[in-house]
Amino acid sequence: MATYSVKEVADLRHLGAAPPARARKSERLPPAPELGPSIPPQTAPPVDTGALAEAALLAAVLGCTEERAAGILARAGSLVRLARFGIDDIVELTRVSRADAERIAIACEIGRRSLLLESRPTGPIVGVAPLARWFRLHIGGMFVQEVWAAGLSDDGALRGAWRVSRGDVHGCGVDPAVVVRGATRLRVKHVILAHNHPSGSLVTTHDDLRFVLRVHRAALAAGIKLVDCLITGPTAGYTSLAEEGVLPGSS
Repeated sequence: MATYSVKEVADLRHLGAAPPARARKSERLPPAPELGPSIPPQTAPPVDTGALAEAALLAAVLGCTEERAAGILARAGSLVRLARFGIDDIVELTRVSRADAERIAIACEIGRRSLLLESRPTGPIVGVAPLARWFRLHIGGMFVQEVWAAGLSDDGALRGAWRVSRGDVHGCGVDPAVVVRGATRLRVKHVILAHNHPSGSLVTTHDDLRFVLRVHRAALAAGIKLVDCLITGPTAGYTSLAEEGVLPGSS
């Protein structure tokens, strides 16, 4: 590149020309630091849920300390009793927020449904004992009374089940039309009713006989046979109105 003297630069300025720009020295970047070997990210070991204590499981569900979870279990009485409560009962008895009560109820419902799916009777049902055991897992442990209906195919296989009504600890009303509509939807002609006694007693009551008679009449008018009505509770065992000979049309 050409170089200019001081006089030549002054002459150029006098003529109105810009003096030539000086060449800038190229800046050299510092050498890149040498990187060491890459370190893989640390991963936490998998949680062994089967080995966790009940308080630890509940703490994981709620995102709280085990001490607080243990207090909730103590106020409920046990994990089994906690799983039997509804959301409002959980709030009242354990003094947790409604959001926490909903989380507890959802977690319990997931476990209950997985057990129900695993124990659901398949194929033709011989006798009502398998269905009674299934309904005991379903509603036997509840603190409120529920009435359910199960639709059976012509060969005695379980086609589906639906809740007819839900009440309180003292009982619940039953709309026979709900039973008929459910059977019509499943296209079945054989129905078995099942309900729980929160008291744990499996003795047939006069209220049981009254609502069963109403359902029997409505089902008969729709061409549907009421095969049985089962009573279940939190403990083993069941009562079959057909086996007792008190179901309308069973004697």
